[in-house]
Amino acid sequence: MPDVASLDEYSVIHGILRQPSLVDYPGQLGVLMFTSGCNFRCGFCHNVDLLDNFDARTYTYGMLHEKLAKYHEEWVQAVTVTGGEPTLHAKLPETIRFLKDEGFLVKLDTNGCNPLMIKELLNIVDYFAVDLKCALAHYPEFVKYSQIDHLRESFRIIIENAKDYEFRTTILENFHTDEEILAAAQDIKGAKRWLLQPFIPHENLPDEALRTLPRTKPSVLEHLAEVARTVIPGTLAR
Repeated sequence: MPDVASLDEYSVIHGILRQPSLVDYPGQLGVLMFTSGCNFRCGFCHNVDLLDNFDARTYTYGMLHEKLAKYHEEWVQAVTVTGGEPTLHAKLPETIRFLKDEGFLVKLDTNGCNPLMIKELLNIVDYFAVDLKCALAHYPEFVKYSQIDHLRESFRIIIENAKDYEFRTTILENFHTDEEILAAAQDIKGAKRWLLQPFIPHENLPDEALRTLPRTKPSVLEHLAEVARTVIPGTLAR
């Protein structure tokens, strides 16, 4: 049995995507788990229902244990913890240790706002996926977040110390110009992997102006990846 004080205690996991997939954890069949609450305000966020819901009800460790036993039967090897922003929750390390004790690889999706938490998680998280929204100088305008020094420190810690990781950026054609991508690349210079992924419109995006924009064209992704590779050779268009 995993080492927690009580299976009646609550984890930080608020929701679980029932169907396992091969796209959430690189190279593994994985399940997606969500925390609630976020300190960014991205106009293109697809998890808008989680943004302000910091006090959402969560799974107990006993409930998670039952769920995870069933996933083992389905040959699931990995868990991706996403949000919201997971590192805003003090019990995240305890929850991840529980998932590891249950026998799963763990990937953490993070915006990089909590370098102290990321440093604590280095030895237990198998894979970090870090959202690089844009060049750091434009974060206050683009995602309404201004503690840029926290982001720089998180990026440095992950690049220098993480077992494995990726940075990823959602590309909006009217914002992510060649110049923007080159500036963002300098902010993660030395990173081994950067994935550029398409913006996908949705009817409940926080920024109403983005709801009717077209999906980012593959040709734009490929072009910007080529631009980015002049600084980050491991850049790919997804």
